[in-house]
Amino acid sequence: MGKRILVTSYTHSAVDNILLKLVAHADNHKEGSFSTDFVRVGRKNSVHPGMHRYLASELACEMDQQDGLQMGSFPSGDNEKAEAKPSIANLHKTISSAKVVGVSALTIPKSPLLIGQGFDLVIVDEAGQISQPAIIGALLAADTFVLVGDHEQLPPLVRSEVAAKAGT
Repeated sequence: MGKRILVTSYTHSAVDNILLKLVAHADNHKEGSFSTDFVRVGRKNSVHPGMHRYLASELACEMDQQDGLQMGSFPSGDNEKAEAKPSIANLHKTISSAKVVGVSALTIPKSPLLIGQGFDLVIVDEAGQISQPAIIGALLAADTFVLVGDHEQLPPLVRSEVAAKAGT
């Protein structure tokens, strides 16, 4: 339908599960018109290994190489090698051109690359687990949203004793 979609959830694993299913669906329909035109926003050590090739940073680094740009690097963790640091221009281009963007809900307000990005639809998976303040950034990115959850889902994790006593 040509719509731009933001897929989010409280957990990285829920976002990755949705996107992994899109990859599997695309693999089963290679001759059709289905596209895996999506980007996963997040840190490499937080996302499923099957999503690494779809990370915005990885895709932007590929664009940098095609453009012949020199890339910097930044440490990715205590025991990991330094990751390539893509250009801001190609990061922005990667995210802006994607039809589907997957990101955890708590990453949205912290990512300057998502500021000003407009979507036709926001899909929130495991909506019963996420608090309203945590999802408000995602919901403001589109006029239409879908909250996905089920009656067996765990409630939001609340660590505040005052909020717990008040029924939140």
